Amino acid sequence: MIHHPASRTRRLGLPGLSTGDRVATALARRLDDDYHWFRTVSPGGIEPIDAVIVGPGGTWTITMAGERGRFTRRNGHWYRWNRDTDSWIPWDAAPLTAARLAGRRLSLYLERAGLPPQVDPVLLPATDMEVVPHPGEPIGLVVERSHDRVADLVSADSRLSRGQVDRIVALLDPRQPLPRLAQATPNG
Repeated sequence: MIHHPASRTRRLGLPGLSTGDRVATALARRLDDDYHWFRTVSPGGIEPIDAVIVGPGGTWTITMAGERGRFTRRNGHWYRWNRDTDSWIPWDAAPLTAARLAGRRLSLYLERAGLPPQVDPVLLPATDMEVVPHPGEPIGLVVERSHDRVADLVSADSRLSRGQVDRIVALLDPRQPLPRLAQATPNG
């Protein structure tokens, strides 16, 4: 399902979806209706997140940003390839930091709401950005240009129950009706 801030909900899996969002359209071809797509969400007043995917495979933030060029991480520092000097120069990894922080903000928000707090951040850069960390250099997010590979990644494992997905969706889109929750006590 695609959730629009100012409109009613639409199914993610419908063919010919005309949302104007090419990422959502590309993912709609690969993901079924158990997955929910939110574009530009800011739950609880947190800084806006480009996109969020929620489904049985978990909760994922998608940041669509980037810079042109080749980037690497070595010895805990980021570098950018300078074609003029044929060397690596220090680089402020602002797009990667923004993507990691989007995931962290949503994780904290879900944790405060008593929901599963695991959020996996993804940076979906332009096609002319290449990020290659050295082996053993964790970067804390996934950098992936292919929409098909993002869909495969999001749907690879089953980590959330249907009820957890429904509660996260209701939290991110308050216009959605809350699912019925089981009663805490018999006849209560």
